[in-house]
Amino acid sequence: MNFEITNGLIDTIKPYTENAIITISTENNDWKGRAYKSDFITIDDKNNVGFEVFDNEIIVFYFTDHYHFEDYSSELEDGDDDYIKRAKKFLIELFENQIKYIEIYKGKKLAAEKYYLIYSDNTEERMGGTWWGLERFLNPFAKKVEKITIYKFCRTADKYVPQPRDSTYFNCL
Repeated sequence: MNFEITNGLIDTIKPYTENAIITISTENNDWKGRAYKSDFITIDDKNNVGFEVFDNEIIVFYFTDHYHFEDYSSELEDGDDDYIKRAKKFLIELFENQIKYIEIYKGKKLAAEKYYLIYSDNTEERMGGTWWGLERFLNPFAKKVEKITIYKFCRTADKYVPQPRDSTYFNCL
């Protein structure tokens, strides 16, 4: 691995991913094909969950979204955790809580996505989303439909699995 931070992040998620096959790539290329130095860790390949570690930044990716953790673009306020601690906390939240995924369709075209963490007390916190900005190509008369899926990380399956809507008990076997 290129960075010691990577070991700390892997240790943080170890209680959740004991049996998972985690892949680590240290030889990576940007979108133009140029090589760069990072540790690219994939935890759940099917759902695109993992993180990438650079010398001064961590990117946690999940499903179709991602979140950047860094301290170089703004100064920390007193009492704020550094970017490594914030990334660790976020990773733990991804594994301990349910993820609500909302797909918003305009007709048959995906127009937007939203992600929420659902905590044990049933409160929700928005964690990201994508607006596709295709309004000019969408039929203005098409019906708007929302599809909601709740995911939870299943330790025995080592991946995120959809939770049945009518179930208060989650069993991933």
